[in-house]
Amino acid sequence: MDIKLIVTDMDGTFLNSDSQFNSEAFQLLKEQCAQAHIRFVFCTGKQCERVENIIGDLVKDTFIVGDSATRIKYNGNFIYNATIDNHKGQEIIQTIRDIDPTQTILGCTASCAYVLHDISESEKSIVHGSYQEVTYINDFSDVEEDFLKISVHDAKGNCKDTAQQIKHYESEVYIIASDEQWIDIADLGVNKGTTIRRIQNLLQISPAETIAFGDGMNDIDLFKAAKYKVAMDNAYPELKNEANLIAKNKDEDGVIQTLNLLLGFK
Repeated sequence: MDIKLIVTDMDGTFLNSDSQFNSEAFQLLKEQCAQAHIRFVFCTGKQCERVENIIGDLVKDTFIVGDSATRIKYNGNFIYNATIDNHKGQEIIQTIRDIDPTQTILGCTASCAYVLHDISESEKSIVHGSYQEVTYINDFSDVEEDFLKISVHDAKGNCKDTAQQIKHYESEVYIIASDEQWIDIADLGVNKGTTIRRIQNLLQISPAETIAFGDGMNDIDLFKAAKYKVAMDNAYPELKNEANLIAKNKDEDGVIQTLNLLLGFK
C-alpha cells in the first residue's frame, strides 16, 4: 500500500465522544508519517482555529481543511478560501429562517462565525464545540462580509427535510445534510473531495496514494478523492457502502490504530 496522503474527518471519526483524541499515540504516528514522507490532513466542518485549539502543537506541518472544506490552512497561513456572495447568503439564511426559525444558523465568514444572540445555552455550547471565533448578533443583515459557508444545527433532527426544502438553491451553492442535525452550505462545487484535490495537486499526490477516513454523509464526497476509503464502525450505512474498509469506532482510536496496522507502524 503506497500511501502519501492521509485525510481524516474529525467529529465522529478522529475525535472520540468527548471530542478528544489520544495525543501520545497521534504524536508517534505523525513522527513515523514524517519519516515516511506521508502528509496528514484534517478535513472538517470545524473552524480552522478550533482545530488548532483542539490539536495544539501537533497541528504543525498538518493541513487543515476547515469550515466544511471552504478553507485550507497550513502552519498558520490560509492558502485557499471559497466564499458565497453576501447577498446570496442573506437570501438563503432568510429562507431557512422562514422554514423553521428555531434552528440555529451559523453564518461563517473569514473573521468569525456569526450567530443570533437569542439561541439557548445548550446551542451555544454546541456552537463553541466547533467554532473558536464566534460573534453574537441581533440580525444577520448586520453581516457585511461574504460567507465562507452557512451551517444549520437543528436539535429536533429535521435537517434532511430542511435540505430538501432549499434544494432549489443547488444550482447556485453546494448543500449537504451530513446528518439529521447538521446542514452545511458552501460555494457551488466546493466540498471535501474538491478541496482535497487542491491539496493533492499542490503536493503532486494522486488519489491512488490517498487514504481517507470518515463517518458522515458529507464524507461520501471525500471518498471520491481517495483510493483507500475507510468508514468508521459508527458511520452511516450509506458511507459504509462506499468504503473498502471499516475501522474501529471513534472511541477506540480507530483512525490511529488502522493507520498503524496498514502502514506497518508500531
